[in-house]
Amino acid sequence: RTTARTFLSGIVADWRGNGAAQAEYDHLMSGDPRIVADKALAQTITNLLDNAAEAGATAIRLCAAIDGDRLVLAVRDDGAGFDPAILDGIGKPYLSTKDRRGAGLGLFLATNVRRTLGGTVSARNRPSGGSEVTLVLPLASLAIGEDGG
Repeated sequence: RTTARTFLSGIVADWRGNGAAQAEYDHLMSGDPRIVADKALAQTITNLLDNAAEAGATAIRLCAAIDGDRLVLAVRDDGAGFDPAILDGIGKPYLSTKDRRGAGLGLFLATNVRRTLGGTVSARNRPSGGSEVTLVLPLASLAIGEDGG
């Protein structure tokens, strides 16, 4: 049990980039909801940060906001952006432009977390350069109720 800010800022603080890449956390929520720390979500965010660094990003941001009853998490970067084939096949395992074992699992894991927690995942190339992957999750799937559970 933790809060959204503690959970998300901790993921970014613990993330080990490739040296050139730096990640920051932007808490854009007016409050700080109490949540259960979801290990699969933490691993997904870590993989998305890794993907951004591997795509040449030097500035990566994890932004968290609340939209109604949904938690919106966006990983934004200044890297090379997505190949159109990747955008067309979001959620398929091992779909990657990288030639190494395990490549292509970041968006696949994001899709599975989205499915498990009942949300959505989207990816796009940003007009200013780089990319953005957005996970939108029902806050109720992570929130701790008033009874503490």
